[in-house]
Amino acid sequence: MSFGKDPIHEAVDLKPRAAATIIASQTSITGDIGGTRPVRVEGTLKGSVSVSAAVEVTEGASIEGDVEGVLLRIAGTVSGNVVARELVELLATAVVRGDLQAKALHVIEGARLEGRVQMTASTATPAPPSPAKTR
Repeated sequence: MSFGKDPIHEAVDLKPRAAATIIASQTSITGDIGGTRPVRVEGTLKGSVSVSAAVEVTEGASIEGDVEGVLLRIAGTVSGNVVARELVELLATAVVRGDLQAKALHVIEGARLEGRVQMTASTATPAPPSPAKTR
């Protein structure tokens, strides 16, 4: 399937850049990552990722922690909750063990998700319902 001129895919560039954070294959990091630049995990991260950009977890890579970003492309393993402000793509080799929340979800045959999916217009936590008034 070709994405064509889908504005979600045009707005987020996952190609490695000098300003992107890349955890290389055969590299293991412990700690949380936050910021405004894209993150590409090719190795192992034991910690959470929370960025206002794209996050890519490549085939063979793993994250033990929550992942939050604008667009998430997962081909490796994530053991934690996943939140995307726009789109989550689960490629055929993806394994996600945790709940997933996004505006849009694209799943390729073979991907595994062990958790709940919540599709929202906004990724903000919804307010609890008001208690019923009694008279």
